[in-house]
Amino acid sequence: MPRSIGRSGSSPSIPTKRKHDELTSSIRRPQQEGPAQKKQRTEGPTPEKKKTPADPSMHADFDKKAHEEMLKNPKYQALATDAANAQQKPVNIVTKDQVQGGMFYKGTGQVGLRPDLVGPKRASVMAFELTNVAQQSKFDKVTKDTFHNEIAAASGKKPVGGDLSARRENFAKSMERIEYDGIKRHHAVMKDGIQNQGWPQEMDRFGKRLEGADPSFDGYWARQNVKDPKSNKSHSDVYRGQFDNIAAKAAELVEKSKKPGTT
Repeated sequence: MPRSIGRSGSSPSIPTKRKHDELTSSIRRPQQEGPAQKKQRTEGPTPEKKKTPADPSMHADFDKKAHEEMLKNPKYQALATDAANAQQKPVNIVTKDQVQGGMFYKGTGQVGLRPDLVGPKRASVMAFELTNVAQQSKFDKVTKDTFHNEIAAASGKKPVGGDLSARRENFAKSMERIEYDGIKRHHAVMKDGIQNQGWPQEMDRFGKRLEGADPSFDGYWARQNVKDPKSNKSHSDVYRGQFDNIAAKAAELVEKSKKPGTT
């Protein structure tokens, strides 16, 4: 594939990482004349350097070409259509400074990809985020049902799903199950593209796990609960935190409704 990240000898494919896709470049400092100068010690705290935000169009050319190339695959085309229908407009891919490699921003209808994502991995993450967009109604339903259930609990009614701890765990597991369905779809799309369009093997990020020794949801759930050594939080802990926010908002709303003059 000329000028591509795919195998050679095939049709044009997902474009390669270009020079301006590099995050950093070596900067040659001018040589100093005379003896080296000692660094002067400054009083007070060192001012923090402001990081320049990533240009949203930084990888626009790659993103456009990668998306157009992947659209040649019927399974990816169906995924892109489902994502566009889910928000009633095509998904806009932009480069954003963010914690996660890829994130869907529902308010703007954008998929943000971190600037350090390049090449096949960037294209793969782009495709995975489309599964999240396509399934947004499922995420919304779980969130909405949970909020109403926590309103009932805060109002003294018997909630569905047991005590607070059990409801918290059920919420995290429900959200992870939706993501698991997205991972399975992503794998199906990538596997088909690799076999029929010659996409790079590395784009199938979840293939080894889904076709490995433990492809079940229970195995996936266990992996999602392994804590990161740096943050001491697991992926599922993020959803537990979301539940805590939902429960807190529900309790606050119920308390406000009890005050005189509040409807």
